[in-house]
Amino acid sequence: MLKKRLLYGLIPVIIVLLILFFFLKKDSKIGSGEPLQAIPVDASVIIKINDLEAVLQKLHKESGIWNELKSTSSFQRLEYQMQFLDSVLISLPDARQLLLNNPSYLSLHYAGKDKIGFLHVYRVPKSLGERKIHALVSRFVENKGTITERNYDGKKVFDVRLLNTGRINNFSYAIYKDLFMLSFSSLLLEDALRQMDGDLSITDQEGFNQAFSTAGKNVNANLFLNFRNLPRSLSVGIHNEYKAEVRSFTTFADWGELDVNIMSDVLLLNGFILASDSAYCAASIFKHQSPQKITADEIMPSSVASCLVLSVSDPVRYFAAYHEYLKGLGRYNQYSRSLDVLENTYEIDFLKEFTDVWENEISIAFDAAVANDREPASYLLLKVKSQSLAEERFSAMIRKMAEKESASPEKYTSVYRIDNELSYKIYHLPIRRLTGKIFGELFTNIDEHYFTLIENYLVFSDSPASLGKLLHQVVLNKTLVTNQAYKDFKANLSPKSNLYFYANIGKSNVVFSKYLSAPILKSWNENIEAFQKIQVFGFQIYSSNSMLYSNVFLKHFTDFKDQPHTVWESRLDTTIDVKPVFTLNHATRQNEVFVQDERNTIYLINQAGRILWKIPLSEKINSEIFQVDYFRNGKLQLLFSSLNYLHLIDRNGNYVEKYPVKLRSPASNPLAVFDYDKNRDYRMFIAGTDKKIYAYAIDGSLIKGWNFTSTESLVKQPVIHFRVGDKDYIVFGDRLKTYILDRRGNERVNVTAYFPKSDFNNYVVDNPGRTADARIAITDTAGLIHFIYFNGNHTSLYMGKYSGSHFFEYKDMDGDGGKEYIFLDGTLLQVFKENKKLLYEFEFDYPVVFKPAYYNFAQKDKKLGIVSREENLIYMINNDGKVYKGFPLRGNSPFSVGYFGNNTSAFNLIVGSNDNFLYNYTVQ
Repeated sequence: MLKKRLLYGLIPVIIVLLILFFFLKKDSKIGSGEPLQAIPVDASVIIKINDLEAVLQKLHKESGIWNELKSTSSFQRLEYQMQFLDSVLISLPDARQLLLNNPSYLSLHYAGKDKIGFLHVYRVPKSLGERKIHALVSRFVENKGTITERNYDGKKVFDVRLLNTGRINNFSYAIYKDLFMLSFSSLLLEDALRQMDGDLSITDQEGFNQAFSTAGKNVNANLFLNFRNLPRSLSVGIHNEYKAEVRSFTTFADWGELDVNIMSDVLLLNGFILASDSAYCAASIFKHQSPQKITADEIMPSSVASCLVLSVSDPVRYFAAYHEYLKGLGRYNQYSRSLDVLENTYEIDFLKEFTDVWENEISIAFDAAVANDREPASYLLLKVKSQSLAEERFSAMIRKMAEKESASPEKYTSVYRIDNELSYKIYHLPIRRLTGKIFGELFTNIDEHYFTLIENYLVFSDSPASLGKLLHQVVLNKTLVTNQAYKDFKANLSPKSNLYFYANIGKSNVVFSKYLSAPILKSWNENIEAFQKIQVFGFQIYSSNSMLYSNVFLKHFTDFKDQPHTVWESRLDTTIDVKPVFTLNHATRQNEVFVQDERNTIYLINQAGRILWKIPLSEKINSEIFQVDYFRNGKLQLLFSSLNYLHLIDRNGNYVEKYPVKLRSPASNPLAVFDYDKNRDYRMFIAGTDKKIYAYAIDGSLIKGWNFTSTESLVKQPVIHFRVGDKDYIVFGDRLKTYILDRRGNERVNVTAYFPKSDFNNYVVDNPGRTADARIAITDTAGLIHFIYFNGNHTSLYMGKYSGSHFFEYKDMDGDGGKEYIFLDGTLLQVFKENKKLLYEFEFDYPVVFKPAYYNFAQKDKKLGIVSREENLIYMINNDGKVYKGFPLRGNSPFSVGYFGNNTSAFNLIVGSNDNFLYNYTVQ
């Protein structure tokens, strides 16, 4: 369990490291008097600050990480101290000489009783004497506290006690051998004074001088880690239950050096880890293993909160080195005995079975908690040489174990169904913590061993349900590698690793609650929104020429948002800007989803979110998606248009014979499809850039007897059809003129009113059941509403001045039987009664670029669907102008609302998002 706990113990290093950087703001430099001689040898961390003023500038003025944390109660004191130090540098020239005598040092030490002590060491410039430094401190303390001088082992120590410690703590300082030393722990300061007179210093420790010599020069700071002492300091932030295990892990490496680079929203550290060739050093196991490209993130769910990946080039050599490491610790016999017991029980050499199929990578991953989760899912992923080989070997193991247990092999096998067409086998190995017994305590995160095989990975988890979730996410292509925060993290690291750790802080609440100490957890809970914006932390270790290199990455997100709560999310190749539509599967009578992405690829997606097929098209779809029964046999096809073609595709993604049909002229408007008599004798109408209106039969041929010649200018909106009484009307309009025709293309109504039509709106029919009152409505470019009656009369209605890019609808919003005038112009939505009274208005933060969608849920329940693309939010507006409960939701495309199956207790809402996913929400 030791290394498993260390995984989570490493996460709080974020907080510890940040504290280091905050404290470093208070102190600075080292120079002529060998400052390293003053740092006690029990230091866990040493920070060499190369330019204090530059570091202060970056942390205080530029760092998004610090600017987020300084608002929390935990870090306010550090902000006050930083502000004070800034003022000292500006106002006291003598202090500036001391503090900016670069470099300066800060060391971190375990101080007992769950406390961390910090020691600051500055080299005293020749221009400053001890008297001047005392005078500087006295000026600072004047009227704020007292300074007491005392003798410690023949050396002067000055204790500063402040009247108000709300901003700056009490501290002690000493000046000895041209060094100015300061600490908030008087005991640590005394240790430093003793250290300076001792025979051995930090520079005598194995590996430190090599680490010091590798340190970068032109960086903000250098961080030196003593891996023998670090676990004890890290344990301060760990829950009491796990402290002992963290403290005991002192054999990872000797020293490490990391160059610190502070950027606006990123903290990046890179350097070396020094591990002796001793069997007592865990990191040395990787020295002779070439780093590998990480691929487990292609299988892990995108909801993973943290993961650790181990990858090697030579598994046989890795196990030999690991076994030698265990022997060095005196633990190999225990390890070997546990495997011998299993082998004798089942007559299976488990170590051989696992190593024979193991390719080069093993990972552990911990899922984020969701509502009602008692314990988030955890996974172990073993990359195998061959999926078929692994299935053969592990199936044989299952059969043999079942025989020993006098059980049927089927007892250890189940099936998980993604949908009616796709399923996976899930197996059960009836040995607890088996992977930990083979690969070590780090891999004991799995207790029960259920496993499945997918894409050359053996994936283990504690339950079939957890494996089912992972399988579903892989099928939907919603894996960790598709997560944007993770992609940003990975882009900053080397492409190959031996040891690789990632944590999404925003998803790690359960981890923090379980493993962090009470004080740190309290601070976390009080300031969770700020801490969650420091979203991603991780590191990697990789070998090269028997050297171990390391990168550490911490990322701040200014716009942290919770993940959407969806039924499923299916990843497309890119984003969409069209409405995904429900289409009927004629075989199952269940709905599916059809959509096109911005690269013109079309997809058919089933109710489980699985992509059934995808096909690249050469052009963007410009019309609605129509389902037709081309063969009149009950099987449905998808019909739509693009700029130059008519497309008819069956449910399997194949073109129907003769399609695609090349248009006689490039389309100037979207396709319209009519079935006049509901007998599947379809008519297709589309306007060309040659100003003609073309009428096609469903087989793609032009209809004979269509008599319309041409329009005066281009037609941009679809042709519409409606019936008033016993007469059919075909209606469309060009820039100024309205055309009302019969089925053959002959003029049925002579419209004499000319006006410039608005670009984004089409004719709306009103009162089609009452011949005398029947009319069509549309707006002009200024928002004036025009009514055209079927006797040729024309009237207009002024509701206000609108831009030429407004949207207009004419619908019954309040269920009273009368229609309302709906305008959306830029950011303002307005709904008016027929008497021109304002029913409601709603102001959005950003201009809306998609036409509102009208949803008629019931007689008194009408809603408008609005897309705020710039915000990546979708709204559902009630008929009283209020936002519907649960909205806005994440999404940035027009959306469809409907059902997938027979369960109509809730609607499914399908929408695209800016992260390339298609979301399926449940809407009550």
